[in-house]
Amino acid sequence: MIKYSQKEMEYISRKNDVMKNLVSHFGHMERGMAGDVFSSLTMHIIGQMLSNRVAEVLCQRFLNIVGEVTPGHVAAVDVDVIKQCGISKRKAEYIKALAQEVLEGKYDFSLLENMSDEEVIKYLMQIKGVGRWTAEMIAEFTMGRLDIFSYDDVALQNGIKKAHGFKTLSRQRFEGLRKKYAPYCSVASLYYYALNDER
Repeated sequence: MIKYSQKEMEYISRKNDVMKNLVSHFGHMERGMAGDVFSSLTMHIIGQMLSNRVAEVLCQRFLNIVGEVTPGHVAAVDVDVIKQCGISKRKAEYIKALAQEVLEGKYDFSLLENMSDEEVIKYLMQIKGVGRWTAEMIAEFTMGRLDIFSYDDVALQNGIKKAHGFKTLSRQRFEGLRKKYAPYCSVASLYYYALNDER
C-alpha cells in the first residue's frame, strides 16, 4: 500500500500545473495490494497478459484451491490441479517453482526491506516469470516504495499522455517527469493512473 501525506502531495503539485490540477481533482488516494510479497508475486504471475476481469476470476479459483497463499500451501498443490483453475501450465510451473524455492531458502523476501528500489527490482527479476514491470509493481504497490515510475506500464503512459496532451511519450520525456517527481514518483503515478481510469 502506498502511504503518503500532504507533504508529498504538495511536493509533486509544485512540479507543474498539470500535476497540481490532478492532485486538486482527485485529492488523497489509497491504492495498493493486500498481502505479502510472495502472495502478490503469485497473483501477478497468474494475471500476466490477461484482462483484469479474467485475472480476477482465475485468482479467485486459485484461492479456492490453496486457501491462504503461502509457499507451503502452494507447494503442496499439484501443477495439474493448479491448471484446472484455467492457469497455463507454464504459469503453474512458475508458481510451484517459486513456492519451492522460497521454502528451500533461495529467496528470502525479508531481505528486501534493506535494499534500494533498484536492488529490490533486480532481486525479484531473478524469479522465473517475473519481469521488470511485475517487479516494479510489487515494489510500488505491495512494499509501498515511494519512488517507482514504471516506463513499461501502459496505464501510466496513457495517463501521462492524457494529462499532458502528448500524442506520443518518448523515453526522454518520461525520464524528465521522473526527475521532476523524485523522490515521490509513486505518488505522482497514482494521479496519472486515476486519470487513465477516469471515464
